Amino acid sequence: MKAVVFTGNGVAVDDVAEPAILEGTDAVVEVALSAICGSDLHLLDGKTPGMREGGVIGHEFVGHVVAAGESATAHPEGTRVLGSFLIVCGDCTACRKGRFNHCANRRALGLGTLTGDLDGAQAEKVRVPLADVNLRSLTGPFAEVPDEHALFCGDVLATGMYAAHLAEAGEDDIVAVIGAGPVGLLCAAASTARGARAIVLDADPSRVAFARDQMDLEALDVSEVDAGEAVREATGGAMADATIEAVGHVAAFRSALRTTADGGRVVIVGVYGSERYELPMGMAWIRGLDLRFSGMANIQAHWTDALEQVRAGAIDPTVTITHRMALEDAVEGYRLFAAREAMKVTLKP
Repeated sequence: MKAVVFTGNGVAVDDVAEPAILEGTDAVVEVALSAICGSDLHLLDGKTPGMREGGVIGHEFVGHVVAAGESATAHPEGTRVLGSFLIVCGDCTACRKGRFNHCANRRALGLGTLTGDLDGAQAEKVRVPLADVNLRSLTGPFAEVPDEHALFCGDVLATGMYAAHLAEAGEDDIVAVIGAGPVGLLCAAASTARGARAIVLDADPSRVAFARDQMDLEALDVSEVDAGEAVREATGGAMADATIEAVGHVAAFRSALRTTADGGRVVIVGVYGSERYELPMGMAWIRGLDLRFSGMANIQAHWTDALEQVRAGAIDPTVTITHRMALEDAVEGYRLFAAREAMKVTLKP
């Protein structure tokens, strides 16, 4: 079958062996649609180490179950399903508490040896371990949710829902979102859906314009002004009750500290690796800042909420899709995405 594989310094579309059932709890899904995520780029730029050469990349997908192990009974063959990038056991203490992203046995699809060395979903088919908990049936009220809409609910939109939950976004709250990429935009959309006033900040004028024009979000260009001052002016000095940092860069984290009101919440969903930052403890203490690092997104706890928002028409994540491409054109899709010429790229086998 065709799949997007890691070459050591980039990606290629190559022929690989079809996945098979290896354990009784596995399922094999025929992929109808997948997408390129910012986390995939981290494999290429070295921020996320450990991707095996020849390993299949990708972790956002929808499709149909074409094979199921004897113990995988929740999604029979033929069931249309949404996949989670996060692979969890469903049975450890954290999973039983609904904190799936802190699963003692957590892994991730297509993100390398440090997360289980599982082949990913930018392929014609993908094997999903522990399928009962790591697939979500698109049946019943979600049967009519289109593939493009559902696709986001296994990662990016569910991440936005999780971020808004951590931010405790609610009526009369001001939520600043640092970063106008797909994750930041959907963090803002999720916060808005909870009744908050979301303000998106980015130093890329084209992304600010996209947030305003395509997503109808309040967005500020901070390429030439301090983020804190921009929020101060926009809020009449009130600042943000919570700030969601959706970039994964120390400069963005610093901006989040400056945009947040005293006693406010700073939620960090941007991916970090080996970066270091010397936190001024006295400042954080006297201001009473509540720092909340998300870890991997808690997908299984929020994907139903995400699907409900999409089904109701409250959030349309497909607005972020700028390029719809065939799987065989994935190399060009990666180039466009890395060059920020694309906001979101989907791949159809």
